[in-house]
Amino acid sequence: MRGLTRAAKRAGEMAFNAGGGTVNWFPGHMAAASRAIRDRLKLADLVIEVRDARIPLSSANEDLQPVLSAKRRILALSKKDLANPNIMNRWLNHFESCKKDCISINAHSSSSVNQLLGLAELKLKEAILKEPTLLIMVVGVPNVGKSALINSIHRIANSRFPVNDKIKRATVGPLPGVTQDIAGYKIASQPSIYVLDTPGVLVPSIPDMETGLKLALTGAVKDSVVGEERIAKYLLSILNIRKTPLHWERLLHRREELHEEICSLNENDSRDSLRRRRVNNSDAVYVQVLSLISKSNE
Repeated sequence: MRGLTRAAKRAGEMAFNAGGGTVNWFPGHMAAASRAIRDRLKLADLVIEVRDARIPLSSANEDLQPVLSAKRRILALSKKDLANPNIMNRWLNHFESCKKDCISINAHSSSSVNQLLGLAELKLKEAILKEPTLLIMVVGVPNVGKSALINSIHRIANSRFPVNDKIKRATVGPLPGVTQDIAGYKIASQPSIYVLDTPGVLVPSIPDMETGLKLALTGAVKDSVVGEERIAKYLLSILNIRKTPLHWERLLHRREELHEEICSLNENDSRDSLRRRRVNNSDAVYVQVLSLISKSNE
């Protein structure tokens, strides 16, 4: 994690951390939901805590950690398709060293969600034999993919254990705060297993501005709460720290080379040949650069 520490230090020197002030976004529904979640947690047989794989520490609700640590828990690092796989594997090793069951997932991938269900079944192995009804709670900060995960679990479970009840879908959306009420969904019978989708809940006040900026960049906090200009500056500072402009410079250089190559083609070259050469080269550049600049980490 040495490179991450250097990046955090550089960002701190840019005043995104020290003296940046607190981030406050705690709507009324969030306060009510926080109380309701604490009450339901007492009854839960298993808790799936969903965090953003790109910011696995910043996307934890610190207020709930004492309660969650006392329960059967799985840490699900969601949106793994958006995270740097090398860094993410180091986070998985970190949580494993802390004796925490952790798995990275893509909530829209059946194979990924099946792996999570396999781990959940293992954690509930004894309870399944003893209890007629089991309750699984899915918790996390806003917009980390809880409802998308719920829908995938429900779809997979219904294909395995068809039930007569009409399938309900959890509401999902690109902005934080879509889910505002706790909703229960039956996913299996004998024993009856219910999964609870909960609203995303933050701490009432985020004292660390950089944490707030990370949450805003990943969609857990509304942009207007932190400030669009501040978010843009923070993103640019991170890109500069990671030398991303060098990748853009390389892209520009490659495009210039490609343009010169196309201009130098003989007039007798067929249109199909021209199109083929342009698509192959530009696509290669596009994919290469996107893979470099789109992967973010904690």
